[in-house]
Amino acid sequence: MAAAVAVSPAVAHSGLVGHSASLSHRGASGCGFAQGAGFVPGLSLRGKLGSPVELGGRSVRPRAVVGLTKLCAQSATEKRPGLAGGEERETMKATDYYKPLVEGDILESTPEQVTIVAGAFALLAALCLKGVYMLGVTDGSVLGAVVAALVGYEFADFGSGVYHWSMDNYGSSKTPVFGTQIEAFQGHHELPWTITYRQVCNNIYKICQATTPFCVGALALVDNPYILIWMSTALAFINMSQELHKWSHSSPTQCHPVINQLQDLGLIVTRKEHLLHHRPPFEGNYCIVSGHCNPFLDKVGFFRWMEDRVYDINGAQARCWTNERLLGDTVESLGLKKGTDTIKRGTKTVSRGG
Repeated sequence: MAAAVAVSPAVAHSGLVGHSASLSHRGASGCGFAQGAGFVPGLSLRGKLGSPVELGGRSVRPRAVVGLTKLCAQSATEKRPGLAGGEERETMKATDYYKPLVEGDILESTPEQVTIVAGAFALLAALCLKGVYMLGVTDGSVLGAVVAALVGYEFADFGSGVYHWSMDNYGSSKTPVFGTQIEAFQGHHELPWTITYRQVCNNIYKICQATTPFCVGALALVDNPYILIWMSTALAFINMSQELHKWSHSSPTQCHPVINQLQDLGLIVTRKEHLLHHRPPFEGNYCIVSGHCNPFLDKVGFFRWMEDRVYDINGAQARCWTNERLLGDTVESLGLKKGTDTIKRGTKTVSRGG
């Protein structure tokens, strides 16, 4: 039996249909994902993942993702023999069916991306082995090595938060080096569920590219075993931060039981905690590795302090002050709109999304 989909009049009128197969399924089971985490207003899905869904009078089986997209005539359609009544079902890759907001974006891993990730983790393995070797050569403390690894893990959480904050709040698609990442972060705020359908290497290769020079430098120049172990742990989890982020958007049925257990134990960032970030104006809970740094950094106002310093230096206002949406026009053309109201922070008047 086909699962039912309810489409709001505004979405139906625009000819656009959107839902998250994963988050809508989780939401249907009553697990508490809010609109900000990936729902389209007025749209719901009932039924098991992968079951046929009726969209626009046609039965569609989402093989990977059904995102915000037009059911356009050029969509590939496959007629499967043996289905009752000669039923037509569309079976597509995520990128074929979902139309990303960022031009040229895809969800599948390419051979180049796989090579980049494999090379990065091979270097990290060498860095870790060098640390273990130097620990033996210098008669170092095993306890010290464990502490170095734990500190490295939490440093990765802190680092992921600072990086996430900077990408969320400053620059544009034209910013040198970081432009595509800034645009991707903004696209994630508009359509958060798409990350759950990114393949692993597609999801993390950009970070691996950024950390590899540090790994090479440490291999060549560092001999202290504790620094080597700290650095290999920190870089490994920084590399994996986007995958941990992805799991915080995925339903339990999409994740391996071990991942769910790690989240339940609070060892990696949880769904509930990261959901707090996906509320306009996206001004907190930036850390996406363990999430342990979030309560402290938000309580002491660390990121507000950083924003004030940036403003004092160059007059640039953070996006969480202005509610600037780099992809706002694109999203509004798809029928998704957010109101605004005005608040005051210190002596500066800023506009914030409602």
